[in-house]
Amino acid sequence: MIDIHCHILHGVDDGARDLNESVAMARLAYANGIRDIVATPHFNENYRVDADLMLRKSEELQRELDRQRIAVRIHPGNEVRFESKAFLEDHKSNRRFSYLASPAKFLLLEERWQAYDPDTTEAVERLLHEGVTPIIAHPERHFFFRERPELLLELMALGAWTQVSADSLVGNFGPEAARFGRWLCETGNASTLATDAHNMSRRPNLREGFDVFEKLAGPEALAELAARTRTILAD
Repeated sequence: MIDIHCHILHGVDDGARDLNESVAMARLAYANGIRDIVATPHFNENYRVDADLMLRKSEELQRELDRQRIAVRIHPGNEVRFESKAFLEDHKSNRRFSYLASPAKFLLLEERWQAYDPDTTEAVERLLHEGVTPIIAHPERHFFFRERPELLLELMALGAWTQVSADSLVGNFGPEAARFGRWLCETGNASTLATDAHNMSRRPNLREGFDVFEKLAGPEALAELAARTRTILAD
């Protein structure tokens, strides 16, 4: 399995505190069936983990995993918050953040928590025009998507993907996120699943998410989701 959203890098944001915790998360991810992890430290107003720092930390972690013979491959990425249209355009033009797994084909894009930004539509259209597929991070956790699903469906109609979190499906983010996340799975609007793991408590649990997805949408839909996720790492 491939986890496309994970805060496994140590000491850069609110994810793993140190290298030991990063390794412990990778070991747990391997036991859960995960073989590839896209490291996605935050890139927002609070944590601006730029591409250079992310790559250095990824390489350090990969060396340690290889040394300990933990067969998990770390890939570059960021979770980029849409703080504003200007924020995204400025940092994109200056190549400060990373796309998922490189080259620039997919971008994990997070909405702000306070309110939906109506400029998201224009940003999504521009990214798609540039050949980049935006993947909307954990939409089931945002109240405005739950209250107005049409906002999310409009982005998907343009060509954006969604990333539903395993923790939401198993109920760790409360009943509202679970309900909407499950609805996205049932209706074919969950493009990908990921863990959004941050530590050993908020852990890599993709297998549990896959199990819920399969019960809701069936084995064929699960196979399609897994194949779609593999394209993110394809050269």
